[in-house]
Amino acid sequence: MGASASREKFRESVTALIEVDVSADDAEFWDELWKIPSSGEEVFELISPTAARRLRDERFDNLATLFTQATAQLCQIVETPYNIYFDQALNCVRVLTRILPFLLEKGDLGDPDENVEHLCWGAGAGGMPGDERIGLVVGEEGAKNTTKGAQGDEEQEPLALLVVHAAMHMLFLPQFTCDYYDENDANKKTKKLALTRKDKEMRAEAGLANEKLVEGGVVLQPRPTTIVWAPGAGIKPTDAGFETSTRKYDKNRIEVLRLLLSACCDPLFSPADEYNPLASRWLAVSVAADAPNAVCLFYSLLNTILNYDPASMSFNADSNHIQLVELSAQVLCVLLDCGLPGSPEIVLNHDGEPVVEYEHASQGGFNLFRTILARLDTANEMTFIFRGFAHLLKNVYQSKTTYLPTTSSVKLECFQELLVLLWKFLEENPMFMNHILTQCNVNELIVPICYLMYQSRRDPAQIGLVHICTFVLLKLSGERSFGVALNKPFKDKLPTDLPLFTGGHADLVSITLHKLVVNGAYKLVPLYSCFLTIICNISPYWRRMSLVAAVKLVNLFELFSSPKFLYSGEHAHRHLALLLEVFNNIIQYQFTGNQHLIYAIIRRKDSFGKLASLTLPKAQAQCHKVYGDHTNVQYDADSRGAPMSMVDNDGNTIGEQSDLTGLPFTPTNEWLSEMKASMPLETVTRLLQHLVPVVDDIVARKQGVVDENEILEVLKDVTMVGLLPVPHAIVIRKYQPNQYTALWFTAFMWGVIFLRNQNLPMFDGQAIELFQVSVQEDED
Repeated sequence: MGASASREKFRESVTALIEVDVSADDAEFWDELWKIPSSGEEVFELISPTAARRLRDERFDNLATLFTQATAQLCQIVETPYNIYFDQALNCVRVLTRILPFLLEKGDLGDPDENVEHLCWGAGAGGMPGDERIGLVVGEEGAKNTTKGAQGDEEQEPLALLVVHAAMHMLFLPQFTCDYYDENDANKKTKKLALTRKDKEMRAEAGLANEKLVEGGVVLQPRPTTIVWAPGAGIKPTDAGFETSTRKYDKNRIEVLRLLLSACCDPLFSPADEYNPLASRWLAVSVAADAPNAVCLFYSLLNTILNYDPASMSFNADSNHIQLVELSAQVLCVLLDCGLPGSPEIVLNHDGEPVVEYEHASQGGFNLFRTILARLDTANEMTFIFRGFAHLLKNVYQSKTTYLPTTSSVKLECFQELLVLLWKFLEENPMFMNHILTQCNVNELIVPICYLMYQSRRDPAQIGLVHICTFVLLKLSGERSFGVALNKPFKDKLPTDLPLFTGGHADLVSITLHKLVVNGAYKLVPLYSCFLTIICNISPYWRRMSLVAAVKLVNLFELFSSPKFLYSGEHAHRHLALLLEVFNNIIQYQFTGNQHLIYAIIRRKDSFGKLASLTLPKAQAQCHKVYGDHTNVQYDADSRGAPMSMVDNDGNTIGEQSDLTGLPFTPTNEWLSEMKASMPLETVTRLLQHLVPVVDDIVARKQGVVDENEILEVLKDVTMVGLLPVPHAIVIRKYQPNQYTALWFTAFMWGVIFLRNQNLPMFDGQAIELFQVSVQEDED
């Protein structure tokens, strides 16, 4: 049958399903349907969203038979993986990938429907009688070899579970998605590698030095190792048992991963304010302890992503493998986003294998993927994961710095998914952050993050990207070793108009954040407190601030003390308090080497003086001049965006912000008293009292003609010992996990997945509730 004839035949079959009732016993129709050669593009085009919903709402019996028989075929191919049925199985995969999202619109998190519930989760759903029905769809030989269906409907597992399990089996099907392997390997016990001294130290620092021994449990090591798609974490190259660079299974892996992704899309149909990460049974089945090949899938996805080297792909890039890497990142993000966080507690069986106790694995909300992530605990694995993230994220600017076709690297588009995965590792593995801060060069992550923030600052469509980069920086900035690491000299050349400076990575961070404030999109206003908190957290360890960074920081102080900002909201002065804390930290703890900042403060001394001498009449007059009588705030520097809370050294919650956008605000005595009480001006005031006369004296002696370098040399040798207040305690504000941030990540992640799957539009925006989908109609 030619391509055009196949396409027309498939169109006729789809039309028949929508227009007339087709009996489940019409063996000729169904057998012919599954054998029609069809590509994924044809299936998606011919089963349009309108057609899929009509099938669901008007011909549900046809949809039930279609779903039941496609699932039965996948179960059969898993039981008897004959390659003569692979093309037919792929047809079933494509059809299921297309129709599942429309079923889930009426699923656990969508608008419930009794028919959909019974079809997906009812016992014996779909009326599949046994061997005879399976035989109709896979052929007589398949029916003879099948024994599972003979026990009747009562013991039939739900179709939803069957299709998810079949997909996870098919991701490791011999000659379909992996090489042949010895069945005995699946039961072979493999001891975990002996811990090195560094591993033991890393565990001890994370408070996980003790091991718990149990009789048995769910093993967290891949079995067999020979079916894992790529070496890396959890598997050494010598254990792979196959040619690790092979690409021959990429196409089939992509098809089945799409099916798994479509089966896990429940969250799309839940309103954001009602989303429950424990509510989807589809996701629960996918991450349960008994999910087939789940451990192998975790390591396959992770290693496929992190082993990918865009530079090696260069001019003749393998588009299938790039697509596999990007889809692997999306699926892994989804599987790590539901259920409850995994426990990092080290539990071993008597064979020395890492396990999860059966009792814990059977509890509601258990997620095997999050548990494996939390239990990664060797220095080699952490280093491999860090290097993978580093070289993939650096691709966002390295792909733009080379021009010759033979040397240019392929641009990887899944950097947003990579940032979500990086966040998951920082959040859920207690050893990962400490390892990358103390044993790796964390600046390899910071440079691409700053580049992405800088490039995306004006694009309203990239606000989510700026948010996630901000969250990562805020999370890292809560650690002392991060601030220290940022002192390393910055020598990279980025393909952007970033101001030239000579300094360290702390300068890069502060200059980037300054640019986001003064030249970023309006929607970034809610992040200003986070930007300043990041700078504040790293400031006590900032040894030598560049001239550019010093000027930018003092410029920010002038900006936030201007009437437009200061009176934009009742708590907008908190920005000034944070900046003053930055200056105080550097003056008190890093005075030597930071003469650029000291001189910048001296040059802008009037800004500090005006703030210190502010009176209520002056404040009210300034506010009236900017906002008028009604004081309807158009710009609120304190408005709330993505929910973010922090805790200080003592565990006190801080950083809560008011949502005052558009509300009237007038300075009062109470406001002025609160503002002045929150402004730590004493250190800067003492500094100015002592050093302004020194600088004025230099200028007077030179009769007003003085080289700034002379002043900097004098300031370099000045000591403030005994002249400043007693050094204050360093306050570090750490990110505090909360359900609102978790919800934001879920919505952001699914928004990215939705947009990244438009070439083959897996999800229709019409029914999506998790976020708003705006469709721009083409003009005639």
